[in-house]
Amino acid sequence: MNKTEIFKIIKSIKGYQTSLKHDSYDKRQKNSNKPFQKYEFLGDRVLGLVISEYLINNFSNSSLDEISRRFIHLVNTNMLAKIFKKHDLIEIFKHQLDPKSSKNSIYADAIESLIGFIYINKDLNFTKQFIYLLWNEELNTLPQKDPKTFIQEYSQKKNKMIPQYKLIDELGTKHKPKFVVELKINDMTVEGKGISKQKAEIAAAKKMIKLINLK
Repeated sequence: MNKTEIFKIIKSIKGYQTSLKHDSYDKRQKNSNKPFQKYEFLGDRVLGLVISEYLINNFSNSSLDEISRRFIHLVNTNMLAKIFKKHDLIEIFKHQLDPKSSKNSIYADAIESLIGFIYINKDLNFTKQFIYLLWNEELNTLPQKDPKTFIQEYSQKKNKMIPQYKLIDELGTKHKPKFVVELKINDMTVEGKGISKQKAEIAAAKKMIKLINLK
């Protein structure tokens, strides 16, 4: 189904224009009078249900950890914004969204509101097919683990212990700090640097992954 057909489905539902008026467009309204927020609240839960059901049905042999990783990947703000932009849904909302706002969170809220609105006006099966249509190319993707998660699982599997990150130095100034963190697993030791401890730990984990892959 192409973009034209997607828009046709949306526009066939009476009242979609006013019901999907984004709150940022009219800040004078009271919360109780903002239908967008209510549809967004519902859409978030409908999307979670549909994606969860799909993953359980299609990846029944996968671990819960992997299913959870897939779920988080499919429903996070960046993914929702990506899908919103990919299908040019901004063409439906462009006269209602605050033109000064281009944050991913706005697009994510908008697509959740749309899902909630479709669910209320159609039914779960219709909404499910609509979600499958928009998420079609993403549904079966397995996101890579972040470096620290990869290292933690590797260390627990190989050494039965959680990897330890040790802050060994703080460089730079108060406004431009640089942290140096050491990561050690067995006989392998690496250092990572970053503008925060977290970023330094991630840098160290990336270096450790390279060492592991060379062994």
